[in-house]
Amino acid sequence: MIFAPASITCIFSPNVESDPRRSGSVGVGFTISKGLTAEKSSRTTINGEEWGFPTLEHVIEKAGLKGVKIESELPFGCGFGMSGAAALATANLGDMSYIDAADLAHIAEVKNFTGLGDVVTQTFGGLVVRKNAACPSMARLERFFWDVEFDFVVMGEVSTKDIIGDDVQRKRIAEAGRTWTKEFLKKPTLDNLFHCSNGFAKETGLLELVGDAIEAVESAEGRAGMVMLGRTIFAVDGYDALKEFGEPFKARLDCCGVRRV
Repeated sequence: MIFAPASITCIFSPNVESDPRRSGSVGVGFTISKGLTAEKSSRTTINGEEWGFPTLEHVIEKAGLKGVKIESELPFGCGFGMSGAAALATANLGDMSYIDAADLAHIAEVKNFTGLGDVVTQTFGGLVVRKNAACPSMARLERFFWDVEFDFVVMGEVSTKDIIGDDVQRKRIAEAGRTWTKEFLKKPTLDNLFHCSNGFAKETGLLELVGDAIEAVESAEGRAGMVMLGRTIFAVDGYDALKEFGEPFKARLDCCGVRRV
């Protein structure tokens, strides 16, 4: 059985080339202690229901599998990188090396516009600063390991494809993402992560999706930011304030990445 952690993207700068291995995103994200597991099966199910999606189907075919049984702790489409987690965990069930499996999952994500940087973050684990847009085997990155527990609340879905599939929107996000990634690297601390994450979300116009929840946490003397891409909040000392917006949960920073369990 393979476990792949959820990926929380705070800042990203998308770059899509004709070669998916050289496509991806520069940015900042981190893995958490919640995610999903995958094991071989004769059919494809997610939390007991028979369904799949093109990214996962691509990996199943290329990995030579009949199907996969996925059990997920978190919802798809809400910013937790679960499509990438499903692809990465499934690829690791195939007869290939760890890094080849990671590249396969990344390529599937890029081709189907379901993610650009999640698989890189989920491959290595911790807080990951992606310095180039590329597949895991070609990635240049810095990693940080903090002992921190985050609060989360999910308020709705956002279509990744709708955001990164639009050329004009993607260009505007790309410029802001590079700027705020550099700003974070000047001072890679938890406080600056929230500062840069919110600066990026505000500059790109994405903050309006979750602004009320962030303000509520900050009013309660906590820190909060937007999970990219979803109507989801990550916070520190924000659990009680987030109850107004849904059912909050806690998860710790995970420093290991995808692994066999």
